[in-house]
Amino acid sequence: MKLQSGQSIQDYIDAELHARPYLKLGTNQRIFHFAFRTGERNTGDEWAFLIDMMRQTYGWDKLPKNVSLDDNSDTPPRFFMHDENDIMYRYERHTEFTNLTLILKNAISVYKKRPDYFSQSAPSVLPDQIISSFPGELVVATWIDMSMDNKSFQPAELTALFGHDNFTGSYTADNGARVFCSMKTDPHRDGHFAFTRILVQNDGLSEERTGRLIQRILEIETYRHFAMLALPLVRTLTPQLAKTEATLQRISKGMTDIGNDPQTMALNKELTQITKVTAGIEKLSATSSYRLAATKAYNALIESRLTDLRETRIDSFQTISQFLERRLVPAIRTCFAFQRRLDELAERAQRSNTLLRTRIEMQIQIQNNALLHSMEQRARTQIRLQEIVELLSIAAVTYYMVGLLSYVLKGFSSGFIEQHDRMILAVAVPVIAFLNFFILRQVRKSMRKD
Repeated sequence: MKLQSGQSIQDYIDAELHARPYLKLGTNQRIFHFAFRTGERNTGDEWAFLIDMMRQTYGWDKLPKNVSLDDNSDTPPRFFMHDENDIMYRYERHTEFTNLTLILKNAISVYKKRPDYFSQSAPSVLPDQIISSFPGELVVATWIDMSMDNKSFQPAELTALFGHDNFTGSYTADNGARVFCSMKTDPHRDGHFAFTRILVQNDGLSEERTGRLIQRILEIETYRHFAMLALPLVRTLTPQLAKTEATLQRISKGMTDIGNDPQTMALNKELTQITKVTAGIEKLSATSSYRLAATKAYNALIESRLTDLRETRIDSFQTISQFLERRLVPAIRTCFAFQRRLDELAERAQRSNTLLRTRIEMQIQIQNNALLHSMEQRARTQIRLQEIVELLSIAAVTYYMVGLLSYVLKGFSSGFIEQHDRMILAVAVPVIAFLNFFILRQVRKSMRKD
């Protein structure tokens, strides 16, 4: 969030709440509304283009005080409205799209005592490069003709007016106006874009209520188009999603076929495959998450605006709500179903990944336990061999010590020792052996303490 110099956060929030006031419109209006997909980056190109359009429309030699190109080139306004010579420009910047609305006051002429709706020459007032040069992709083009007209239209008359029978009709704003929406685009004269045409018969609504009605209609038109942007993406990604689901199902089935015997290599292979599946799911999610989240938000706004219209049915006509319920809602549900499938697939992949890792860890634990048991057996065998060696070493040490003792006895010239040397050596053998065993035992105790 970037605040202007000297602007507090409180001022910023208050200004944002009142940044997009409702229009105040009369009963004889011709409105051209365009919505361009411009992305989230707000540049000065749109603002500069708008000023060029207003220069062309109003014939400005110099810019008015409330319009400045230099001051707004880096931080262009998100909302701007200018009214001059019965022509109003309304510019509105949203997160991923920009609205540009031209309102022509008292523009609908009378022909044979009837308003001349959707005159073929009417779009000629639009600047020639409004579509071809605007820095964005055109998504919505709506043409509204509104007048105070009490004529009751029959479906056949609207079919002749719109050129097709794909339209809606309803009372709105507590029966204060009749709205007939063409739900099929009509090519513009140069073929560069197509209009969705809407006829409004204003039955004496105030300027404020008229402005709110028109704004809600334009918002419904805009949001329903942008909500549908996810559908081609979903249809493109659905085969990839189905393929990923089949792969995960095959991996899950393969996991059940692996026996309980240690087969870590097979499980590691399955883990590698499921990791690839998880990466594929993340790729699908990264590709579609923004568009699907936007569709969810737009759908909520459409439902809110339809409620605000307070429609009631005109005999022989379907309402806007009924048309969207039949045409838009299935597309939205398709997008939501794709999102649910993707989320459920991600959860299944996560569960399979967790289960597979658990099985691998269990098999590793089994292998470790077997290895430890084997090491324990080897240690016991080594201890037994060591005990045998120690006993043999006692016998060997005793033998050598007795031999040394015999040499010592030979060194004495005492007759007693000469007569009993054999007896002395015989008694010395167990004594020396016991001493060796005792010393060895003490050494073991000392090593165990350490």
